[in-house]
Amino acid sequence: MNNKGVITRGMAILAALILIIVLAIVIIINVGKSTNVNKYKSFEKELVTGAQNYYVIKNLDIDEGEEKKITLKTLSDSNLVYSDLKDKCDGYVIITNEEDLSSDKYELVYNAYIKCGRKYMTANYSEY
Repeated sequence: MNNKGVITRGMAILAALILIIVLAIVIIINVGKSTNVNKYKSFEKELVTGAQNYYVIKNLDIDEGEEKKITLKTLSDSNLVYSDLKDKCDGYVIITNEEDLSSDKYELVYNAYIKCGRKYMTANYSEY
């Protein structure tokens, strides 16, 4: 008897098992990447909070339309950043005194930028 071209129950089970394993691997990889991105986004928020505290502690003066850069090293040396990522990443916060067009007043805007090797880099990060 020639069984060529016939799919047996065992072959179907094996194919389904392989498919399930491949899908599980893909899901695990994507969940890991998502967790890492969240970790870096959380670190960016920590840098902004540290820069806000640094601004108050150092009584910085930023003129209208001006910007100041505070480095991760400065925040770390001032004990304003606590994450273990501080030793694995480079970064800075730009504080800009921008005009709010709806109220004609100026307000401070904080933007954090980090680069953590080849694993993560904030959009518009600059080496300057």
